Amino acid sequence: MNSLKSIISIAALTSATVAFGQKDVENSYFVTPVQGEMNVDGHQVFYSLPSNSLLVSLKMEMVVKAKGPYAQYAEKYLNITTGVIDESGTAYSIDNVKVERISQPDTSQLYAINFTGIDNLPMVQLNADGTILACNCPRTIEGYKAPKPQNNAVPDAKPITFLDMGVKPFIVIEDEEDTSEEDSVEVKKPQQPQPIVMTEEENAAAAAAFIRKIRKRRLKLVAGIAEEANNPSGKALKLMIAELDRLENEYLSLFVGKSVKSSYTQSFVVTPNGKTEDEQISLSYFSKTGKRNDTYPITMTIKTLTSSPKVSIKEVDTSSKSSSNIKYGLYHRIPATVSVSIDYDGQQYFSGQFGIAQKGVVVPMPSDYLNNHKYSIEFEPETGALKRITGN
Repeated sequence: MNSLKSIISIAALTSATVAFGQKDVENSYFVTPVQGEMNVDGHQVFYSLPSNSLLVSLKMEMVVKAKGPYAQYAEKYLNITTGVIDESGTAYSIDNVKVERISQPDTSQLYAINFTGIDNLPMVQLNADGTILACNCPRTIEGYKAPKPQNNAVPDAKPITFLDMGVKPFIVIEDEEDTSEEDSVEVKKPQQPQPIVMTEEENAAAAAAFIRKIRKRRLKLVAGIAEEANNPSGKALKLMIAELDRLENEYLSLFVGKSVKSSYTQSFVVTPNGKTEDEQISLSYFSKTGKRNDTYPITMTIKTLTSSPKVSIKEVDTSSKSSSNIKYGLYHRIPATVSVSIDYDGQQYFSGQFGIAQKGVVVPMPSDYLNNHKYSIEFEPETGALKRITGN
């Protein structure tokens, strides 16, 4: 009887020991924030949570305008009243504003996943920068790639020239000849062409007449009024019309002027603070005329739209002396939603909303989700927010 009691006692003790060991295995996972110095014994896997910045890309347009030399005669000779450049100069404008959320590791949010034994090694997927993507997930999670800033140099404002100021700068007398006697023999000598200096208005009138001549010639080509034998078709006709268009535009620019457009992009990276208060940031100073006395700031305004829950996290106690050890699982973000607007000189160029990680809160999950690889846990790559928990 005593031997039977001994066997039962040994069996009970063995069962209790196994149960205690199984409990240790189940509770072998826990996550701790890395604060200050930390002793690493080879049973930790580290990850970080992301913070967010805003990449602002401003596409600027530069227009160089040159007044035509015959601008004052545009209405008189061509009946043009609109679209005439009346003053030469360079003008700048904001053509487009693009805002993208980008992500980078938050150095203040580094965590260690503690485990015991190689069999309990957590299967953690990290982004290239060390931020967490998933844990114990059987499928591969696509990482995050940040867009690159683009900064172009401001184009040089090259001067615009007009190559031809008129059509007939010289008048050649073709029919008149000079007769004189030399050695009693009459010799006919062509008279040398005499240059005639035309006034500005006369040149303008001649250029306008040439423009009308080009238009008539193009009309004949299109309408097929030209002789059948010389009437081109297909590519030849297109080439001739294109050349007439080029000539017309070149001479028309003497009246309406010329303008050359070019664009460039400037990028700025803004990191919102971790507080929920509103922010107003001057991105840059910009002038539409390129003059200092006409310079105004390009302003970004960030307003927090959602209030984050107030969470008080008890301090982790993993000592064996504690009767009720606190052990947390994976830490993750609850981002806050903010509105972003960009204004310049009283005009709004952009308005949108973004989730910003650092304006929210960080909370831990129960450590039970890490036990025995039973659950697949996924996170938003850009914000570190909890995305999905599924059973494996």
